[in-house]
Amino acid sequence: SLPMAPTPAAPTRMDIEMAELRRQVDRGDAEAQTNLASCYAKGDGVEQDYFEAARLYRLATEQGDSDAQVALRMCLRNGTGETHDHAAAVRLFRRAAKKGHASLGICFYQGLGVPLDHDEAARLYRLVAEQGLALGQYNYGTCFSRGRGVKQDNTEAARWWRLAADQGDVDAQSFLGDSYYVGGGVPLDRSEAVRWWRLAVDQDQITAQANLAQCYAAGGVLPRDDIEAARLFRLAAEQGVAVAQVLLGQILFVEDPVVGSVLPAAPGEAAQFLAQAAQQTGNEERQERRLEALAL
Repeated sequence: SLPMAPTPAAPTRMDIEMAELRRQVDRGDAEAQTNLASCYAKGDGVEQDYFEAARLYRLATEQGDSDAQVALRMCLRNGTGETHDHAAAVRLFRRAAKKGHASLGICFYQGLGVPLDHDEAARLYRLVAEQGLALGQYNYGTCFSRGRGVKQDNTEAARWWRLAADQGDVDAQSFLGDSYYVGGGVPLDRSEAVRWWRLAVDQDQITAQANLAQCYAAGGVLPRDDIEAARLFRLAAEQGVAVAQVLLGQILFVEDPVVGSVLPAAPGEAAQFLAQAAQQTGNEERQERRLEALAL
């Protein structure tokens, strides 16, 4: 007798949900187009494909989906599945709702596709901040912190960052931790600073990683822990945080007699991190713009 053909594997729940999502996309459902585009952008349930993500975002954008407009703007700005086109990105944000206004504010703040205008950026941030959007609250707080478009005011900065941080905005959590660490606009409270940094680190925020690492390296606010310090410094250093590159380089350059068995010296790697940090010296504005982009 002939051997029996193998029984096909039963479809998983993910298979069923993806098939239904594709059916909705084929019917022209804009929300489904945006959701499937997000899957392709992240590689969630499908092979990652930025070009297919951009194609689907564009289809949804043409039907007026504001989330798709925001996402396609990111594709146009970053060249992810699309060519760089800041002007087209700005047009999309003008059409979008809350998230679009917040991101249009970033365009004015950085002069991307429009003339640089901090006053207009602050106005747009305030519009969405007062409607409760965490991204707008974080950015409006940053305007107060830096005195751009509004009068510099650390108390107002911390107030808006707290509103955003309470909603889980990772950069607001990190900046609010900074405020508590130095007493900027809030009472000095380093234990509270560490609490906010831990929340941000849980979401992989790079400056919070570097700050918490310094607490572990110095001891005092937290018990000294060179191993945990090095781990956090490495996470931040590998993502381009100059202070983390310097401090990790110093840790790795000479073996510590106490922790050398688990954290051996690596002078070659130390030199690489120190060189990367040196390349960033005097380029604080580029670092600042990079962090703003990461907030999107």
